[in-house]
Amino acid sequence: MNTKEPTRHERRRRRSRIRLQEAALALVLEEGYDAVTIQDITDRADLARGTFYTHFRDKEDIIGSVILEGVEAAYRYARERRADHPPPRLEYYYYLNIFKHAQGNRDLFRVMLGGQGSAFLTHRAQQFLTTQVMEDIQSPMLFSEFDLPPEILAQILTGAVSRLVIWWLETPNTYSPEQMAALLYEAMHHRKAPQP
Repeated sequence: MNTKEPTRHERRRRRSRIRLQEAALALVLEEGYDAVTIQDITDRADLARGTFYTHFRDKEDIIGSVILEGVEAAYRYARERRADHPPPRLEYYYYLNIFKHAQGNRDLFRVMLGGQGSAFLTHRAQQFLTTQVMEDIQSPMLFSEFDLPPEILAQILTGAVSRLVIWWLETPNTYSPEQMAALLYEAMHHRKAPQP
């Protein structure tokens, strides 16, 4: 496989994009989505306004990119942990990986699904999650016990996971990712979760 090393220009562009995204995420958490402007983002990132428009169309686009990349990372994280010989009750580990990723990316999940983002962004994140869940439902190893139309099951799972994750992140509690995954697994599947 031919993997070309990025040029200095490409590395600089990537760093600028990341700085803008990090600035946007921090500002949304501090001020709320509606209060943040493009000028606020470029000031925080210490980059010119023109640099912003090199990477993004508008505020929705930059926050949407953060959310999309975060959700994709969460699913990559979960899928990469599936072994060639999956353990029994694979759904528990599916939930566990989501909670672990949310714990490690708390700020992103709070913007994606919590009160600091916007209804549009939450809807966008949930649509993407639903699409990913629909793909997972097609796997014979996951969720095969449910005799529901896939589009209905995807909505149920997305709603349950997203509401529970944001409650867990925003409400003071002492639950670990393992405990949260077990509670969700037991509620959804009506049997005890495996011991990790």
